[in-house]
Amino acid sequence: MANIILIAGTYLGGYYYDPIVPALIQAGHRVFPVTLSGLDPAKPHPMPINLDTHINDVLQVIEENQLEDVVLVGHSYGGMPITGAADRTTARVQKLIYLDAQMPKPGQREWDLMLEKDRIPPLRTGLDGLNMHPEEWLLELHPRMQPHPLATKLQQLHYDQAKFDSFAKVFVYCTEWFRNGDASPFGPILERIKGEPGWETHTWNVGHDTIGEAGEKVIDLLLRLDDPVDN
Repeated sequence: MANIILIAGTYLGGYYYDPIVPALIQAGHRVFPVTLSGLDPAKPHPMPINLDTHINDVLQVIEENQLEDVVLVGHSYGGMPITGAADRTTARVQKLIYLDAQMPKPGQREWDLMLEKDRIPPLRTGLDGLNMHPEEWLLELHPRMQPHPLATKLQQLHYDQAKFDSFAKVFVYCTEWFRNGDASPFGPILERIKGEPGWETHTWNVGHDTIGEAGEKVIDLLLRLDDPVDN
């Protein structure tokens, strides 16, 4: 049995993981899908919200539920807060799982990892200077998307590299991005981490909507949590 904390990507809430949660619970796991601060319209959060806020959201789940062992799962942007939470928690981190997700070096921002073309929409839609808004084509895919705090993209993430290297980690690279022929920002991350300690990597021929397109593969991955990481 594992305590699995699920963090979704930009604009999305914990509901993103709804298709896989029942199978994980049925297998005996405790599952915590988190909607990060600023992304739940029913729970307004005072500004400003930055990456530290979202890291603290994850730490709060661990502390409020008195979790001793955790598996942290991040999709897309979710790789940023799970990396920070793994560094700062006193709980044992059983495994970190990055589902087509950002994986920064110490001191990097998510902004540094984004392709130049992917930086344009946040700047174009962030007219209030505080939030970036999902474009119409994204809302067609996920109508429940909410504005995402821009500062979470611009704050550096500092963490202890030696501590991070000691964790068991899994990176899933999805080759098809948004199935529009555009390059994925996660290819360079995959190539970089292949030579770093503690990583198991997978390449799936699916799009970036990992749960929507490959939910069963994610379930299978999470049901093998006790498997040792194969470098």
